[in-house]
Amino acid sequence: MNKFFWIFAIFLLFSCQKNEKKKVTISKSIDYANLNSFVQDSLPIFDVLDLKYSKVYLLWKDIEIIKKTLEITKSDPRTLTFFLETLQSDIEKINEDQIPNELNIPQVIGRFRVFKTHVLKINAKKINFENFNLFKSDLKKIVISYNSLLKMINKISKESLDK
Repeated sequence: MNKFFWIFAIFLLFSCQKNEKKKVTISKSIDYANLNSFVQDSLPIFDVLDLKYSKVYLLWKDIEIIKKTLEITKSDPRTLTFFLETLQSDIEKINEDQIPNELNIPQVIGRFRVFKTHVLKINAKKINFENFNLFKSDLKKIVISYNSLLKMINKISKESLDK
């Protein structure tokens, strides 16, 4: 009987130790509807290059790569990360030495570098629930720096044609 008591006590002791609390799992997937709403409604409006000055800014062959940024709003939120990865790859290939003389000034180069930094900084590969707000903030910075670059290109192009 004493042996039975000890076996029962050991069994009771070990069975109580394995009592685990159930963990509540929170969905860590991206809310694509929220992302789409943000891209369509909360991002600043994209500026465009003025066609009157195309004679100047089209000398820069890489301007078409920069203009691809406009497609952020047209991209399906589920494929936005792939678009951003492609944009990063293309922007990284732009050589500042090939900026035409008319636009090769510190104001344009500086704004291009800021734009390039924001595009390369965004972490499109690891967008998840935890960094979703950071991702949205980085998207906004891309648009703001893009607009700043285009405004300066328009201004310098106009001044170049007015000479």
